[in-house]
Amino acid sequence: MIGTQQASTCFYLPTPPELTEKWSHLDVDATQALIELNGNHWRKVLTIMAKIVVKEQDWRQYRDRHLLKQGESIAIGANNLCREAQLHIICGKKSADDLNLDSAEFVPLDMQGTSLLKHPNKDIYLCPYLDYRQFPNIQINLLRQALGLAPLN
Repeated sequence: MIGTQQASTCFYLPTPPELTEKWSHLDVDATQALIELNGNHWRKVLTIMAKIVVKEQDWRQYRDRHLLKQGESIAIGANNLCREAQLHIICGKKSADDLNLDSAEFVPLDMQGTSLLKHPNKDIYLCPYLDYRQFPNIQINLLRQALGLAPLN
């Protein structure tokens, strides 16, 4: 688990980033250190996470100062949903498979046939992997709308 153990939102990802022994999600520069260790790929992952959950419009500041410190965590290769979280964002088919989630039990968020699905009775969302080619801003805003958040500019 990366981030706070009492997170209300849990992102499920298939592969972990590299972390140093001294790295802590509570460090002031935690996300910057994670990006420096893992490169552009994890910058994109953290950016999309911030864009999904930020309440205000400044997702950059949220990513750099607050992400994973307050309300979010990342479960890597999980085979069970995090009990503490109320919102579960399953990123990519591998993560859904690891959790034994059947996409047939989920409903699409829109009629355009995007790959965003929601469980009809729980706050569980099946999403593409957190990469701009698979999860562009238009889909990020669609998910934000489903979560009751305003679209980002």
